[in-house]
Amino acid sequence: MGYENGLGIVKTSASGVVAGTYNGTKQSESLKNIPVANYNKLRLLAVPLLIMTDVISFCVSIIVAFMIRVNFLPLIFNSLPGISWDFVYALWWLPILGCTFFIFEKAYSRRISFWQEAGQIVKTTTLTFLAAASFVFLTKQGDENSRTLVLLAWIFSLFLVPALRYFSKKLLFNAHIWERPVIILGAGETGKLILNAFYREPVIGYKPIGFLDDDVNKQKYPLELPSGEKVPVLGSFDDAEAIIEKSRVHDVIVAAPGLTGNKLVKLVNKLQRKTYNLLLVPDLFDMAMEGVEVQHLFNERTLVLKLKNNLNDRFNLIIKTIFDMIVSLILFTMLIPLILILAIAIKMDSRGAAFFSDTRIGKDGTEFKCFKFRTMYPDADKILEQHLAANALARQQWVKFAKLKDYDPRVTRVGAFLRRFSLDELPQILNVIKGDMSLVGPRPYLPREKGNMLGREDILITRPGITGLWQVSGRNDIKFTERLRLDSWYVRNWSLWLDITILLRTVVVVLQGKGAY
Repeated sequence: MGYENGLGIVKTSASGVVAGTYNGTKQSESLKNIPVANYNKLRLLAVPLLIMTDVISFCVSIIVAFMIRVNFLPLIFNSLPGISWDFVYALWWLPILGCTFFIFEKAYSRRISFWQEAGQIVKTTTLTFLAAASFVFLTKQGDENSRTLVLLAWIFSLFLVPALRYFSKKLLFNAHIWERPVIILGAGETGKLILNAFYREPVIGYKPIGFLDDDVNKQKYPLELPSGEKVPVLGSFDDAEAIIEKSRVHDVIVAAPGLTGNKLVKLVNKLQRKTYNLLLVPDLFDMAMEGVEVQHLFNERTLVLKLKNNLNDRFNLIIKTIFDMIVSLILFTMLIPLILILAIAIKMDSRGAAFFSDTRIGKDGTEFKCFKFRTMYPDADKILEQHLAANALARQQWVKFAKLKDYDPRVTRVGAFLRRFSLDELPQILNVIKGDMSLVGPRPYLPREKGNMLGREDILITRPGITGLWQVSGRNDIKFTERLRLDSWYVRNWSLWLDITILLRTVVVVLQGKGAY
């Protein structure tokens, strides 16, 4: 067995492909129009080109660091000694070291989502610079190297290496160099989920050319991508071996969680000898995935998944708290002028206080006062009651989303602007500093919503967040039950890198202004 990638897929590999002609039997009518996988002859250049991209990324990071060190830092720190280009040339080995670490980590062969790959890049890049600093110290080359230059180069590499890796993979995929044809077994909801994931993230590199499914009705209709491109259903599971051999596909994904254990094992064993790589989507949805370790009991031939609850670890809780405190203090200091300007605008737009506090459910179910900018008129409850009584569509929206999407008469003009870009939540930084909230976490639920959590009380083991998975996955367009599911998944899969990625994605989502009302 292998590893679990960013899609929650367990990957297995066979030692080779059983070659030969299409099994010697007469070809059935249903197998006449099977597409043949197109493998670009230049695909072998993918890894060398990715390595070259990383070398360029490290070199650019060092050069940019040198320019900052020479042209800007002396303006702030007059005592800094001067350095020359010789200090840059002295680090010629650092890009080679970084790429060597990436090769050791199999970074150029794994096909995973961007954010998971970015996390691995950050870890490996940090390890590279730590090894470089240790090497310089142990070999007593301090006079030939600038510690400030190395530190700055590391900081810039944390952004440049993931960014250039992403764009290079996207270009290589569009050029069909990073592209690998794949057949998906299962045209149900799970298969559609995998199809859309590959479409949204071309950096993974898989290009589905068809599905297999035993459902006769599904065999009649192709699945359609958001781009309008259609992916056909090529046949049934019984045809899998023949279709794989005829299509010459090397990669197959089994996305049929409805199969029983024995049938699934027989299918996987049968197909594994026909493929280079077989990826299995197990029926383990909503289970914790972060930090899952795939193990096995050799004599018993049993697969074992080791799961961790990261938020039950005291050390992780301390790290999360320290991260929240440092980042929130920096943000609050930077945002004080904006907060004052928005408070004045609210006061000028309508009567009432600029700030508003409401009771929310916090860690372990304790209640706290959540700070926000006021976005509604003072008599909002009365306005809402009258509006729901007179508008049936509004009542349906309120029941479904606990929000009003199309028009909310309670919201002021400035309030509508604040809500669109989530600026009304800026005062919650004070809640983070107080310790009531976190920068990233579950949604801060109302006390009246506690009874509707439908067994998702694990949400309450951590502090609610200013932003979270619900924020970057659709904001207020998500149904209440889906918000609960996302928050529960976040709690079970927490990591510091997950918090960082959600914060970065929140900036993009907020600037787009989608799903906010």
